[in-house]
Order: sequence, then C-alpha cells, then structure tokens
Amino acid sequence: MLRFAVARDFTVAGRTTAAGLALRADDGPFAAGEGPEVTGPTLSLLMVVAGRAAHLDDLAGDGLPLLRERLAG
Repeated sequence: MLRFAVARDFTVAGRTTAAGLALRADDGPFAAGEGPEVTGPTLSLLMVVAGRAAHLDDLAGDGLPLLRERLAG
C-alpha cells in the first residue's frame, strides 16, 4: 500500500508529498525514493504520505523539515 501511495497522486497527493525524499521504514523492508531521508514506522510513513500530519512526530531524519513544510502548506 505504501509503495502505491508514493508512486501516484491518486486520491491523495502521495507522489508529490514524497518527491525528492528517501522514505525508509524502520519496522519492515519498505524503502523508496532518493534525497534527504525520512525514517519511521511503515504505518506512520503511509499516513503522512496520505496527508495526515499528526503522524509526523513518529518520524525522523534530514528530510523531515521538508515533509512538515509540505503538509503545512
């Protein structure tokens, strides 16, 4: 599901949200993208890519400020 969400702007802008970021799950094998890294639980990555800013606190990495900015704007 997360791979689908970061590959497309379907019902949410997942591809746009994840663009230019390396997303890496710390609880499973998911890894996608290139750029500043954002790590965290798979579910939190999925929720943030789906636009749920409440899950940003579960994430870490150099790409997190950019991700926060995208969800705020």
